[in-house]
Amino acid sequence: MNVPRTVTDSSVPPTVSAVIPVHNGRLYLTDAIASVLNQSRPVIECIVIDDGSTDGTRDVVEQFGDRVTYIRQDQAGVSVARNHGAQLARGDLVAFLDHDDVWLPDKLARQVQTLTAEGAAMALCAVRVVNAQLEVIGTKRLRSGGDLPTGMLTFDDTEIVDCSSTGLVWRETLLEMGGFDPSLSMSADWDLLFRMLLERTIAYVDEPLALYRVHDSNMSRRIPVMERDMVHAFAKAFSHPNLPASARRTRELAYGRLYRMLAGSYRDAGQSTDAARMLVRGIRHHPALLTELVRRPGSIRRRRPT
Repeated sequence: MNVPRTVTDSSVPPTVSAVIPVHNGRLYLTDAIASVLNQSRPVIECIVIDDGSTDGTRDVVEQFGDRVTYIRQDQAGVSVARNHGAQLARGDLVAFLDHDDVWLPDKLARQVQTLTAEGAAMALCAVRVVNAQLEVIGTKRLRSGGDLPTGMLTFDDTEIVDCSSTGLVWRETLLEMGGFDPSLSMSADWDLLFRMLLERTIAYVDEPLALYRVHDSNMSRRIPVMERDMVHAFAKAFSHPNLPASARRTRELAYGRLYRMLAGSYRDAGQSTDAARMLVRGIRHHPALLTELVRRPGSIRRRRPT
């Protein structure tokens, strides 16, 4: 499939705009911006979209002077902020970075090289999982035991990396696809990645080129929002016209495992009533889940799809 470009001469290296959405992210934003400005392959601009912050986020951005473009919008959510940044961007490619994450210096250089060599629409990379002090506690890689879209739905031998801090995408392609779904927050990256897999092509650099920071205010700790988002994202996924028939046939299994994952998240958060509610829904979709749970109680696991 052809990947739209805004440059017609393939010998001209594509330009990259960095977009950082932020809401009350003063504590970690300096690290994020510095990691963009320290790339071995420079960006043509770093755009910070402030989604209605009230914590002095603007003061942090202004410390970087004219090296960073600051745009403030009324609070509308992270997807709207990302899309706003993409619309304003002047680069051929747009690279997204969450305000609490960090890029390693060769992130863009490696991804641009791979993306252009493979003619892909988007490039991802592996990430290091770090704590609030940027100490490494793990690694996330893109892995699949088979068909990746099906694995994203059924959780079979599949590990996904967020495109919210690793994604590098042709701006024109992103805008043609409608960008991030404004009705989603935590699962907007899952939804975009799923649509990219069905509608375009994705390249992947199996090197940890970004740091994903885990801390108390991570959006992934908002389980009710994750529930709402993932149920909506799954509905979109199963109604997508490009979804293969083989994946479509996994619908009941996929929903069963989705609700099992949500049950584990609620359980770990000490919300037993919601955990039970999710488990009942999961069993209704996939009754065999009950037998599996009896045989292996530990199979109720907290595992976010992204």
